[in-house]
Amino acid sequence: NVVSQAFNDLLFQVFGIRNLVAINVAALPHWTQLLLLFVVRDFIQWNTHRLLHWSPTLWEFHKVHHSVREMGFAAHLRYHFMETIVYRSIEYLPLAMIGFGIQDFILVHLFAIVIGHLNHANVYLPLGPLKYILNSPQMHIWHHSQELPKGSHGVNYGITLSVWDYLFGTVWMPR
Repeated sequence: NVVSQAFNDLLFQVFGIRNLVAINVAALPHWTQLLLLFVVRDFIQWNTHRLLHWSPTLWEFHKVHHSVREMGFAAHLRYHFMETIVYRSIEYLPLAMIGFGIQDFILVHLFAIVIGHLNHANVYLPLGPLKYILNSPQMHIWHHSQELPKGSHGVNYGITLSVWDYLFGTVWMPR
């Protein structure tokens, strides 16, 4: 956890900020750490994705991903290199402050990439009631729709979890 410690030391030396997180993540069982990392990271990713749609500057990077003409597995691989820098910076900095290590971050990140590929693969994957928790290709395809609800900057921002879209009213499933 050298990276997390170096980051926290930098925060203290430059800004006088100490890690104020109330949970000692390292004291939790490893499976709990991974689950917590997964949920917190997914929420940060959902917010970052929303930001990519709302900020005109960041949209310039993210619109490359939305330029695919037909959904398919490769659509998840189409993005501007700056989008990765924005995503990973916004994601990892707070996670490092909480105390999650880079190895666990990479493990959770790889899992999320697999789900992201699946959700862009244009396959039929009915989830039944799990659709309120997990994202699916049927939900994510509407995120890439050319016709969005009036006044919205986007919908269905979740990649792995759909629960954030349901909780914050950004879900759109017209049919």
